[in-house]
Amino acid sequence: MPVSNSAFDLAIIGGGPAGYVAAIKAAQSGLKTALIEKEKVGGTCLHKGCIPTKTLLYSAELYRKFANAGEYGITTGSLNVDYPLIHRRKEYVVKRLFQGVQSLLKKNGVDVFSAEGRIISNQEVSIVSDGIETNRIKVKNIILATGSAPFIPKNIPYDKKYVLTSDDILLREEIPKSIIIVGGGAVGIEFACLFNAFGTEVTVLELLEDILPSEDKEINGTVKNLLIRRGVNVLTQTSLEKVEIENGVKLEIKGVNDISGNREFLHADLLLLAAGRVPLLDNIGIEEMSLNFDGQYLRTNEGMETSQRGVYAIGDITGAPLLAHKAINEGILSVTHLTGKDMHIINRKNIPRVVYSFPQVASIGLTQKEAEEMGYKVKIGKFPFAANSMAIIEGESLDGFVKIVSEEKYGEILGVHAIGHHVGEWMWGLSLNSILEGTVQEVSNAIFPHPTLSEALFEAAHSIVDKPICNAVE
Repeated sequence: MPVSNSAFDLAIIGGGPAGYVAAIKAAQSGLKTALIEKEKVGGTCLHKGCIPTKTLLYSAELYRKFANAGEYGITTGSLNVDYPLIHRRKEYVVKRLFQGVQSLLKKNGVDVFSAEGRIISNQEVSIVSDGIETNRIKVKNIILATGSAPFIPKNIPYDKKYVLTSDDILLREEIPKSIIIVGGGAVGIEFACLFNAFGTEVTVLELLEDILPSEDKEINGTVKNLLIRRGVNVLTQTSLEKVEIENGVKLEIKGVNDISGNREFLHADLLLLAAGRVPLLDNIGIEEMSLNFDGQYLRTNEGMETSQRGVYAIGDITGAPLLAHKAINEGILSVTHLTGKDMHIINRKNIPRVVYSFPQVASIGLTQKEAEEMGYKVKIGKFPFAANSMAIIEGESLDGFVKIVSEEKYGEILGVHAIGHHVGEWMWGLSLNSILEGTVQEVSNAIFPHPTLSEALFEAAHSIVDKPICNAVE
């Protein structure tokens, strides 16, 4: 641990993607930087979120491919799942990336405190281990990057054995025979795809009208139909009334619009709580600072500075979307602001979203409904993967499509929505297009390599500007 009574240009409380990226950028800018993390640097994304879940999902995707290998002219023998081995590979991937983050922090000269950080004032931070202050540092600036945790309703008997959060279920080395997932957002749908692929009986409960409610209606409708075809029981507009633990779980549910008072009962081995996350802002010393909030999230200016000068907030504690790449960009932006450099302001409508389902869902910007409700006169371009060469080659052409929502008069791209094999890999290009104020005409003028999945975007753009090349196939 760094020596006590040190003076720093910047102290960062929280070592997730927002915090450790900000620390590295600050150190590269010549600031003496302290990073304070009570668990492991890398945060939820590395240890309990993005990385471990996507590692498991990759194994599930391979299993699905092998199960259908005969379609590709490949004959396999008996196909089995060794989930403990899949679990160990996940741990290896996490450990390797964790060591990489540690190495980057050390290489860039960041002082890392393995402890809790609590603000004493905007110029002083207390370092606390096991409830005891072990150090106190002087600082010129503070960045809060404490992240979020799974939301656990108070009326749910959360025991970490039968009732689990996404944190807990990643520790299990067994595939459940049955699971009920509360929440049809990205986390819930990813776990639904994972366990369905491995033969688990899966039920998804969603309070709202649609699963993936932040996605375009055509997208979430397609995902729902795909899940149902694969045997997933999807119950939307359904509320969870009661949970009992009986060597498994017993749930009492009812339809949101059911005024008769009828109740249904579901049983499963496990219950996974995936109904959102809450910001972690307790016990970090902000209670006396009179910081401004937007609901439960800290309010910041365009440079991520709070109402207290010299105190910044980044990542999940600043509000939706709760995404690692959004947090990383806020970390860079906060350091850019406090060092007085020219900033590029984050357009929150220009943040790509990816759901790592089978197939993937990726989007950016406004849905068609959102654009129309805002008064835009929209023009829609849509192209199916059923007419895309690479999708057909890879055997991933069913159901998928790309949809562009554009403003009719000038061709401004308001949103892009896609469902298909690894569509998340090229969604960054739409973010760049927005930064450069590109139009649908310019996307149609771009040269896309052939054959690639991304050509579906090219065709969708042409369907707005004139006609898609492959419109006869559609």
